[in-house]
Amino acid sequence: MKVAIFGSGFGLYGYLPALLTGCGAEVVLPERYKARLEGRSDVRHLVDRIEWVEDESAALDRAGAVIVSQRPADQVRWLAKILPRAEPNRILLEKPLAPDPLQARDVFQQARNSGKRIRIGYTFHYAPWAKRFAQALERSRPDCEFTINWRFRAHHYATGASNWKRFVSAGGGALRFYGIHLIALLAEHGYNDALWSSIAAMRPDEAEIWEAALVGPGLPTCRVVVDSNSAHNSFSVAAGPDESPFIGLEEPFEEVERHGLFDPRVDVVARLCREFLAGGAPLLSWYEDSIVLWSKVENQTKILVRSNHDQN
Repeated sequence: MKVAIFGSGFGLYGYLPALLTGCGAEVVLPERYKARLEGRSDVRHLVDRIEWVEDESAALDRAGAVIVSQRPADQVRWLAKILPRAEPNRILLEKPLAPDPLQARDVFQQARNSGKRIRIGYTFHYAPWAKRFAQALERSRPDCEFTINWRFRAHHYATGASNWKRFVSAGGGALRFYGIHLIALLAEHGYNDALWSSIAAMRPDEAEIWEAALVGPGLPTCRVVVDSNSAHNSFSVAAGPDESPFIGLEEPFEEVERHGLFDPRVDVVARLCREFLAGGAPLLSWYEDSIVLWSKVENQTKILVRSNHDQN
């Protein structure tokens, strides 16, 4: 099956190598991506393995599947153009689906009603530690408390870039762009509400830190902390405030198999893509649950704009 990719960022350095080296798929790309691909040392050697076409419309004409890895607002626009077509009948969308949960709900309903095979780029589901997390939840008592602590310095803070991933209104920030991974993972396991939620940042329309307590029937309360402007990298999960983490990593994809110069996420993205291209359910049921939980989190979220004095 031929797969079109729309997106010259992670689409090229994440999904492209995952499809070509991890799935054996054929890839169709718009000609305008060629210079961008040739400018990246990690993936430029793949340029001759691609079917190059004039533009996105031509790519859709040749493909049975499409991956849209663009800004959330652009994904909304592309989906409106792709869904009415008979082909492609498989669509993989990056997270978040849209800049906010209300738009994401509308986009999801459109995708579901189309009958096409839909997948979303929630890659934590495919990380090796996700199985250990599920097993720990099964053994846990409802009266205990889990803590997920994820700290790192996002590229836009490390470089001072002003791209969309920085701004809440565009679907970026610690909650909407990064925290959505944890929201999806917890929704998959039955978490369906938030006791409280807060974001903190140095400027309005940014979310450097997101903290929340999420709950679900028969499940332990799960406190999450996502600090996207931390001086240190760590990802840990503990089954109690005084317990040692049963998952303790420098970053969430530390355990995956690495492939040369490729981005470390390529292995988990390949797992997602293999599922996307294979047979099975058109839509995973917990996708809708993740949007419902995201909406509830946002409804509970309080915003704190910090001063320089408050910054750690």
